[in-house]
Amino acid sequence: MKYIFGNWKSNKNLNGALEWLKDFGKVNSDNEIVLLPAFNLLGAIYEKAREAGFVLGVQDLSSMAAGSYTGAVSAVNLEGMEVKYAILGHSERRHHFGETDQDVANKVERALEAGLVPVVCVDEEYIFSQAAALEQSQLSKCMVAYEPLSAIGTGEEMSVKKVEVVFAQIKKVFGEVKVIYGGSVNPDNVDEYLLVGDGVLVGTASLDAKEFSALSK
Repeated sequence: MKYIFGNWKSNKNLNGALEWLKDFGKVNSDNEIVLLPAFNLLGAIYEKAREAGFVLGVQDLSSMAAGSYTGAVSAVNLEGMEVKYAILGHSERRHHFGETDQDVANKVERALEAGLVPVVCVDEEYIFSQAAALEQSQLSKCMVAYEPLSAIGTGEEMSVKKVEVVFAQIKKVFGEVKVIYGGSVNPDNVDEYLLVGDGVLVGTASLDAKEFSALSK
């Protein structure tokens, strides 16, 4: 089984999300298809998404436990919505919001405490530093997403040969974890990435229901 993550990022309002689910229909795949809507949409669509066969995840998570942290979304806020995965340390979070390896490590700890699967995003330059920021016992409990910054939202996907080399580096550091690729994945190249890894993290191509359906088969 492979893992196909659809990351909507900060796109779609409620009507758009419901229309997307209608256009997609039912999940028809032996793979695990994970939908990552914005936090504000999650509560409104999770029942329909689950009924359609999607597994749910979140695009981020607070590094704090529940408490007086205005604007933060903690793992407690997700209870009752059957969320399984948390994407942590996405390159856009690191670039636009200044997240550090330690910030991501704190979020991994919160995710594991809540029984969520942390999907730790790394570019080549911080594979080692991110692993070093985690507790040794946490490494094997993570899924890792290789996200070359040059390929995020640019349409310039990384060569499969290069991805395979980086996957080997990740497993050398993190251990035998599941490793997925994210960066301009589309229906034309998805099969190649699935051949060398455990799955893909899809951004732009997940915004169109028919396009995401085509690469989720």
